[in-house]
Amino acid sequence: MAKQTVKAKGGKRPVGKSAGGERAGAIRAGMLKELRQALEEIDEEGLLFLLRQAQVLIHNARVEKLNREGTARSVKSPAGNTAAARRAAKQGAAVQIEEKGTSIFLTIGEARKVMTRDEMKRLVRICYGAESKSEALRQLYTVLARERNDILFDARIGDAASPLLDALFHVVRSTYTLQDR
Repeated sequence: MAKQTVKAKGGKRPVGKSAGGERAGAIRAGMLKELRQALEEIDEEGLLFLLRQAQVLIHNARVEKLNREGTARSVKSPAGNTAAARRAAKQGAAVQIEEKGTSIFLTIGEARKVMTRDEMKRLVRICYGAESKSEALRQLYTVLARERNDILFDARIGDAASPLLDALFHVVRSTYTLQDR
C-alpha cells in the first residue's frame, strides 16, 4: 500500500506524524483559546483549583517520564559500596538516585518507583526517629500504606514484618543521615 501524500508549501510530504502533529497543534490551539476565554469568568477559588489541578497533571507527566527513563537506565546509589547497602540489595531493596538529584528511584523487590525528595525525607525521619527498629518498620509500613500504597502493592509487601521493609530500613539508614543530628 503506497503512502498517502498531501501537497504542502514547498512540495509534497508523507501524511503521518507531521500532518497529525499539525492537526494536534490546531486542536491544542483551539483548546487554549477556549480555556483563556473561560478563565475570564472564573473566580479566584476556581482559578486556584485549576492551578492545583494543572500542577498535579504536570507532576504526573514528569513522574511518568522519569519512570520511562528510569527503566531504560539504572543509576547506582552513592551508598552502593557500604556493606549494609550491599546486604540489603541482596535481600531485594536498593535506593537509587536519579542523576540530576531531583527524583529518587526506589527499587524494592521487583518494583521500581520514583519518589520525591519530601517522600524520602519522611522515610529517613521514620528510620532515625523511631524508638526501635520494629517501631520504625511499623511506621514505614503505615506511611507507605497511607501515602504510597503502590509501592507496597508492586513490591508485594503485606505487613510490617516483610524482609523487604527490613532491607529498606537498612538501605535508608546507610544512605541518608538526619541533618539535625
